[in-house]
Amino acid sequence: MSGPLNSSNNFRRLWILGFAGHRSLPDPAAVETSIRAAIENFRKQMDGELMGRASAASGADVLFLEACRDAGLAYSVVLPFAEERFREDFESETEWARTKALIDGAASVEIAPGHESAPEAYHLAAREILDVADAMLFVWDGKPARGIGGTEETIADSRERRVPHQIIRAEDGALGLMETVRPFPWTESRFASLPGGDDMEVVFNTLDQRAMQGAPKSRLLAAGSITLNQIATLVSGILIAFVGHADAAPAVKFVIICVAAVLPWLGARRRIREVWVENRLHAELLRSVIASHAFTAPLRPFAAELFQSDAAFLRSASWKLISRRQAWDLERDRYLAERLNGQITYLRSKGNLAAKHYGRLQIVFKISSAGAMILGACAIFNAIFDWPVPRWFEVFFLVFLPTILPAVAAWSLSMIALFETKRRAGLYLQMADRLETKRAELKGAKCLVTAAAAVSSCERLLLTELWEWSDSNGKRR
Repeated sequence: MSGPLNSSNNFRRLWILGFAGHRSLPDPAAVETSIRAAIENFRKQMDGELMGRASAASGADVLFLEACRDAGLAYSVVLPFAEERFREDFESETEWARTKALIDGAASVEIAPGHESAPEAYHLAAREILDVADAMLFVWDGKPARGIGGTEETIADSRERRVPHQIIRAEDGALGLMETVRPFPWTESRFASLPGGDDMEVVFNTLDQRAMQGAPKSRLLAAGSITLNQIATLVSGILIAFVGHADAAPAVKFVIICVAAVLPWLGARRRIREVWVENRLHAELLRSVIASHAFTAPLRPFAAELFQSDAAFLRSASWKLISRRQAWDLERDRYLAERLNGQITYLRSKGNLAAKHYGRLQIVFKISSAGAMILGACAIFNAIFDWPVPRWFEVFFLVFLPTILPAVAAWSLSMIALFETKRRAGLYLQMADRLETKRAELKGAKCLVTAAAAVSSCERLLLTELWEWSDSNGKRR
């Protein structure tokens, strides 16, 4: 359900409201009223979609989850143990039936990692909730924690991490002030540039199209600037050697260099490169989420660990894909066919193409640099010994080419650096080989745990390269 602030059709940001509270409450009705009021206030102040996230212990947790359900909010449940073991913590069938209905109605049910026993398991569940929360709501009696995993411990962690939070007094349900350095209302300006819709495939295709349209412009402007600078030298050399307008050469060269200087300025002015990087980065991150979302918790996509500044985008996208999850073996086969095979083919193709371009540019560089040295030396000896050579030979081979060939050598090196042909040739082919090995591991997986480990390894490989690329292109993390 969209918040009242959301007035556009752009990609909706998912805001996660975490919760922790006591089991025993002197006045449950008063606490329930405050919980519902706090949830409604959060929803009014957030531009996007609000969801709840809590454990499901009896008492305050149940009141929070019921409030989310009644408000029409999706919610996520984090259990300290598997459901069968969690059932043992309830003293009555009535309490368990109430909780079981909430667990069954959750959009996502997770079990805290570590397979710890109480109270460590409750500590881990609380951390799982806090780690991804944009804000926390607490029901607290004001007393120190009686052990690991208590509400006061989570409040202290929230304050240390500077997570916005609000506390409801357990004894009478009084709603405290919001503790935050970020005043309401909450919006995310970076979401304004994202395409709209809840279909992640459509969003991905739009971002991919934007990136493909912007990619040639961003690099071609830089390549054009470098090439024009070298053309300025070429034209100057022609004017001096063949046309006989040595006086005009500096002016013509100056004009061409000025035009070359304008191209990067034009790109910066129009934010062509910045926009392209943003679109390509978001497209590739979304590609990762679409491919791998079924192998990780919905609010912990693999990419979020590396791209922390885009974690909200990644969690929002992953949350929208929950309904698409299938059995793990079907997801494994889909990942193999759509992600791994596609990436291996792409990397081999681009790696071989980069190697071909790199080889050609290397040949140009070697020939031009060697030719410049040889012909330059010949020009020096000709000046000393006054060799009897035809005028056309002297002009072309001993004047023109020694002037032009260094510029050609510099241009070829610039193109290698600009289009990263050497790096891409080596890295892409190496990555394809490593993914081949990982594909065999994933294909032989016999359970979700081993499949998830193989997928995690593949995504780390692909995302680390993306992270390095985006950082080198000026992406702020």
